[in-house]
Amino acid sequence: MSDNDSVKPEEGEKTELEENNLENPDWDGSEAEFISDDDTEEYEIPETGFRISYVLTRDEIYTCLNHSGVIKTKGPRAFFQCIILAVAAVIFFVVYFTTESQYNDYNIFFGIVCLVTIAAICTVPHFYMKNMAKMMADGKTIEAEIYPTHIDIGNGEGKWSILLDGRSYIEEKDGIIMIFTEKDRTFVIPKRVIEPEVYNEISAILKSGTQPADF
Repeated sequence: MSDNDSVKPEEGEKTELEENNLENPDWDGSEAEFISDDDTEEYEIPETGFRISYVLTRDEIYTCLNHSGVIKTKGPRAFFQCIILAVAAVIFFVVYFTTESQYNDYNIFFGIVCLVTIAAICTVPHFYMKNMAKMMADGKTIEAEIYPTHIDIGNGEGKWSILLDGRSYIEEKDGIIMIFTEKDRTFVIPKRVIEPEVYNEISAILKSGTQPADF
């Protein structure tokens, strides 16, 4: 076989591109562009980073709201509230059906109130976040530049940055990378916009400059 002949992968082996695609099956074909930081001083070595551009969908915004903690009446707190209310409802109904007290009308009333409150706790946050996601999904393009030491988001007067110095928190849920800053701002990157060839490098940059979210 000549030197110019290409080496075909053996049967059962996966190419690097196939492995990347398997690791990131939701990638939508977007490309991350290599860039350098123009704000560095002339005597410093320019930082090399990645530029990404995307539009968040309504479902992605809902996912962020659901995991960001912006709604307090959900999660473990809501679960325990529902348990307490369910126990109270059972007590009210048991008393109502097993006694002939003059206060039985109150027992059935408060038992129903407990059940209605449980239903509200379980459903109201969902519909509220759905409505918020609908309003926030305005089709605006988000542009970001990811460098080893910081992230620049947006352009012009609305531009803001996140320092990757370990003070922010990162969480990955349902194909969404969320970074929570100490100033209560959230930066969101859908995994679909990162091409498989650079996903591991970008993920390493983000994780090395943040802490895992434990809330």
